[in-house]
This record gives sequence, structure tokens and C-alpha cells, in this order.
Amino acid sequence: MTYLFTALSFLPFTAIAAALLYLPFAILLHVKRKPYPFIRHLADYLLIGYFFALIYVTFFWAPTNIPLARSERLHLLPGDSFLYALQYDGGLWSSQIMWNVCLFMPLGGLLPCVFSPLRKGAWKTILICFALSLGIEFLQFFIGRVADADDVICNTLGGIFGRALYTVAAWVFKKVHAFEPIFTDRAKAFGHVAAIVVMMLILLVPSAVDLLNAALPYGLFPIVQ
Repeated sequence: MTYLFTALSFLPFTAIAAALLYLPFAILLHVKRKPYPFIRHLADYLLIGYFFALIYVTFFWAPTNIPLARSERLHLLPGDSFLYALQYDGGLWSSQIMWNVCLFMPLGGLLPCVFSPLRKGAWKTILICFALSLGIEFLQFFIGRVADADDVICNTLGGIFGRALYTVAAWVFKKVHAFEPIFTDRAKAFGHVAAIVVMMLILLVPSAVDLLNAALPYGLFPIVQ
């Protein structure tokens, strides 16, 4: 059982909460008769749902309920968690490090889908992922959870991988002239299909990697003793 698979138990709540929050915005657009293609609605909805899930995971959900002393909740030395995972936790990809990388992959991919200024210059998306992760770790310390510098590193790496996935998919679909106008009212039917495929990949690849890692006896990157 992986962290990611366990956390999926709250997915129905996330889907409903995101729908309730997004519905007034969708109704307002309809009343104002503002052109807003289905694919834009889907991208916005998925990003809102992701943020609901992220808030729940980082502030309310925990794989264990063991209370920690204040001194045990602050890990400022970069690489400390990596060394611990290598020595005692079966390797980097068998530990919570894998979870922290996968957690921010959807964010890195969905941000440029929703916000057009982020589609050029990957550094903008990466900076947002870094800043958001840093803010989360800062707040976690004050609510009794662990604040770890390595979590920021892993989250940022996840954002980079997610943005790279978006970039590769955009390049592939652009070659068949399908991806360029997908988030405008000029999108063709195949462009909608391309966009849906891209967003599903952004959401499903982290889950597939995490589950595959858990299914293998020694993980994707086993440590040879």
C-alpha cells in the first residue's frame, strides 16, 4: 500500500467539493454568454480539485498519528531525508520521498494548461511549485506537522517532471496542429481530445509510477546491499 494509493480514499470528496466551488463560476460565464470551451472548464475544474486534495493531504491527512516533539518536526538540512531513506527505508523510491515527488507532478502539468502566460518559460511554473511547497512546509511546522527541506526539493522536482510532461505532450500534438488552440473557442474536435489526453496523462502518470514502484519486490530503484 503506497502513500498515494491510501490518499485516494478522499478523492470522491475532492471531486464533489471542487464541483460545488466551480459551479457558480460556470453559471456566471453561461449567463454572461462568455465563450468558454468545455476543455477550459475541465482544466479549471481539475486544478481546483487538485488544490482541494493538496490542502487535505498536507494539512489534515497523515499516514501515522504519532505525535512528535517540536525539535523533531524541523528538518532544515537538505539531503537528510535522502540519507535516511537510503540507509533504513529501502531506497529513495520506496520511501515517502516518492510520494512527495508524485504529489506535485499534476501541479506542474496543470498550471500551464489553465494559465496561458505559463505555457512559455517553464521556470515560471517551477518557481510557483517551489514557492507553494515552501509555504506549505512553513505552515506545517506551526500546526504540529513535520517541516522538511527535502520535501521542498522533492515537490519542486515533481513540478519539474509535471511541466516536462506537459512540454513533451504539447510538442507532440503541436506537430499535428491540434494543441495550439485547445484552450480557446477555436479548438477543433481533435484538439479537445488531445487536451484531454494530456491532462489525463498529467494526472495518471504519477499514480502509475507510484503503484508500479510498490508492486515490484524491491521498487523501481532497488538498493543493492
